[in-house]
Amino acid sequence: MRQLQAQNLPLNQPVFQDYIRREQLIDTTSGPLSFNVRPLYLTKIEEEKYSELMTNGLLGKVVDKGAFTLRVMPATLTHTFNSTYPYGWGNGAEVPAKGQQFLMNAGVHMQAGPVSIQLYPQYHYAQNQPFEEYPEDAPLTFFEFMERGAGDIDLPVRYGDGPINELLPGNSHVKVMFGGFAAGVSTENIWWGPARFNPLMLGDNAQGFPHVTLHTTKPVKTFLGHFEGQYIMGRLGGSGHTYYSDSAYSSVFEPIEEDDWRYFTGITVSYSPKWLPGLSLGASRAFQIYRGDMADNARAWVPLFSPLPKDGEGVLENVNKREDQVLEFFFRWAIPEAHSEFYFEFMRTDHSLNWRETILNPEHSRGYVIGASKYIPITNGQYIGVSLEMTQTQNSINNIIKWDGLPNRGRGLYDNYQVIHGVTHRGQVLGSGLGRSGNIQILEISHVKGLRKIALQLERYARDQNFYHYANSNGEQVAPWIDFAVGGKYEDEIVDHLLLQAQVRMIKGMNYNFYAPYYNEKDGRYRGDPAFNLNTNIGLSYLF
Repeated sequence: MRQLQAQNLPLNQPVFQDYIRREQLIDTTSGPLSFNVRPLYLTKIEEEKYSELMTNGLLGKVVDKGAFTLRVMPATLTHTFNSTYPYGWGNGAEVPAKGQQFLMNAGVHMQAGPVSIQLYPQYHYAQNQPFEEYPEDAPLTFFEFMERGAGDIDLPVRYGDGPINELLPGNSHVKVMFGGFAAGVSTENIWWGPARFNPLMLGDNAQGFPHVTLHTTKPVKTFLGHFEGQYIMGRLGGSGHTYYSDSAYSSVFEPIEEDDWRYFTGITVSYSPKWLPGLSLGASRAFQIYRGDMADNARAWVPLFSPLPKDGEGVLENVNKREDQVLEFFFRWAIPEAHSEFYFEFMRTDHSLNWRETILNPEHSRGYVIGASKYIPITNGQYIGVSLEMTQTQNSINNIIKWDGLPNRGRGLYDNYQVIHGVTHRGQVLGSGLGRSGNIQILEISHVKGLRKIALQLERYARDQNFYHYANSNGEQVAPWIDFAVGGKYEDEIVDHLLLQAQVRMIKGMNYNFYAPYYNEKDGRYRGDPAFNLNTNIGLSYLF
C-alpha cells in the first residue's frame, strides 16, 4: 500500500467508479468513505477489497525500483455519438455535439518518496456536425427573451463550425503526499458532493482546469468522526465561440470578449460523525473573479472567509466587483445493512443582500439534487438495483415575482451579470451538464454481480426552463422542450484487463428548440414536430 498511496481513479475511468460506490452499499463492513470528494485515492478503498482487486490483476502491476515506483495508467477510449442533436453530459473534455466524438487517455504514474507525478494526457476529436441550432422562423422577440439567460454565460449552442482536434493535459498532477493529505498542482477533474449523475458545483462535465490544491487522500479520523475535504485555487478560460456558430442574431447575443481569465477558488469539507455510521454532511463555497480586477488585493485571492451577505462588505462594493460566489450544502446517508443510500445537494449563487434575505429567500438562484439507491439481494451474490436521481437547476417562481418580469440578469444558477462567463470553463458548466437551467429525472433499474452491471435507464429532461417560463410569463407563446429517453447500459470486464462500459439511448425531443408553430385549440398550447435522436456512449479501458 505504501508505494500506491498517490494513485487515484480518474473520474473518466469506466466501470470502477460505480462499482466501488455500489460495493460500499452491498458490503455491510464498508468504511467511512463519503464519495463527496473525488477523485478517489486507492487508500480510500479498504485493504481487503484492494488486495482482491490486485489478485485479479484489475489494477495493474507496479514496477518497484526502490527509489521510485512506476505504473502504466489505464489506456482508455471513449466514443460518443449523437445522430440528430447534442445529448449527454459528464464526459469531461467532450462537448455537446452531433456526430462522432472520441476521447483517448494514456500515461504513467511515478512516485519517489512522498512525490507523486501522474502524466495522463488526453486527445479529443469531435466531428461537430451541423444541426438546427435555432428556429429560423421564430420572431425577434423569441431571441430577445432567450438572451436574458444566454447573454450572461459562456455556453455556446455549437462549439465552432468544424471538427475539433485538441491535445489536453487531462488528469495529470504533481503532488507531495503527507499522512492522509496531498498538496500540489493538477489538471484533474474534481467532483464535489454526493450526486451520481449531475453534481451542482464541480464535476466532470467540463475538461479539468489547472489548479493548485490541498486535499485529503482518505477519510481523516478524529475523536469526532472522519473528515474529508479539498481547497483549490485555479484558472478558468472561455470557449472563444459565439452563441450560435453562424453568429446569427449577433445584435442580440453580443459576443463575450475573452480579454481576461478568471481566478477560481473554493473549499469543500465533508464530515462523517462517529455516532451515526454512514452519514456524511458537507458544505462547499467557491468564488470566481476576473484576474484583471484583482490587482494587488489580497482579499481577492482568499475570499472564502468573507461575509456571506453583501452588506457585510458593503453593498455597492460587492455589486461593483466582477465577482461571483457559489455556496453549497449536501448530505449522504449510506446504510449498508439495508443496501441503500439517500443523498441531497443544495446550491445557490450570488450573495444575499443581508441575513434577512438569506433566511426569507433561500430559493433565490438555487438548484438541488435529490437521489436514492437500493440493492435487493437475489441469489449467488446477485442484486437488483433501483436508483433515482432528480436534478433541478431551474429558478423558483419567486424569480419572476421578485423581478416582475424585468430583464435583469444574474439570477440563474450558473449565469451572472458580473462574471459574464458564468460558472464555466472552456464553454461548459463546471457542475451539472443540463445547460443554463435544465431539470432531469433519471430512473435506473439494474442487475449487478461484481463488476457486471446490466441496466435499464429512463430519463425526462426539461431544457432551459428559465427561458421557457420567462418567455411565457411575458407573452411569448413558446412550447416546452422536453427530451424523453429510454436506454440500456452494460458494464463488465469482458476479457482479462479489458473493461467495457456501453450505453445506448433513444431520445424523443418534444417541441425541439421551443418554437412550435402549431396552436392546439383544445388545450391552448403550441405544439411542434418531435425530433428523434440516437445517443451512444462506449468506454473501453485496458488495465496494464
